[in-house]
Amino acid sequence: MNFYDYLVKLGLQEGYNVIIHSSFKKILSAFPGITSNEVFTSLKKIVGLSGSIIFPAFTYCYKKSSGEYEIFNYADSKSKVGFLSEEFRKEKDTVRTLSPTHSFALWGKVTSFISEFNFPESPLGKGSVLEWLTKQENSYVLMLGTDFSSLSYGHYLEIESKVPWYDFSPWDYLNVLPIGVSVDGIQKLKEIPGCSKNFIKFEKFLDDKKLIPKLSKDLLQSSLIKITVLYDNGIKFFKENFESLLCSENTCPACDQRRKKFISC
Repeated sequence: MNFYDYLVKLGLQEGYNVIIHSSFKKILSAFPGITSNEVFTSLKKIVGLSGSIIFPAFTYCYKKSSGEYEIFNYADSKSKVGFLSEEFRKEKDTVRTLSPTHSFALWGKVTSFISEFNFPESPLGKGSVLEWLTKQENSYVLMLGTDFSSLSYGHYLEIESKVPWYDFSPWDYLNVLPIGVSVDGIQKLKEIPGCSKNFIKFEKFLDDKKLIPKLSKDLLQSSLIKITVLYDNGIKFFKENFESLLCSENTCPACDQRRKKFISC
């Protein structure tokens, strides 16, 4: 079974709008010698121009209250969320959005609706690529060798369900300000996404309900999850179980900041 057939067996189809989180190392373990170009070609052949391929291309270019900080440049700022993400944003037929902190690399149908000039004050909330996905039929999250600790959509669910800290920055200890910085200037932000490590609790919840279709080959375990499943189950889960989304006490400074402000007496 080649990579194309693997994606088809997983359930990927023409016309799907997919946001992808990936581990190229695990893809290579199952398909030795495969190149990033071969991965992208397979994805494009399956979903076609009636569908969309979306990779997060986050750079986290925040202004800081002290010390040096990176300045976002559309062409040159490298994605910090994986090898395939970085390679995809450099593709000639890919559109990259201009958010200085949370840009996305886009291909296909989505580029008719979202241009490079998408840089909302809520980078992963209202007006974002994630909101667009939520409003489309046939929208999916494709996880290739990753788990929910990399689920960007979880931050959208935090905002939509208004968990206590949805608009609170937990990064003060790193001197991070709620301001994105690019070569075009600065942008004040309504929300700064925090730690996502414990989104795996939401993954287990869905897994227990058998709502995550999975396919494994060697070290590569993948899943294709409909956005409506994430949204419909996630809003309730995040509202009722928000405390479980925090890392264990004293293991994560960001989560400890949230716990101290919103949960601890």
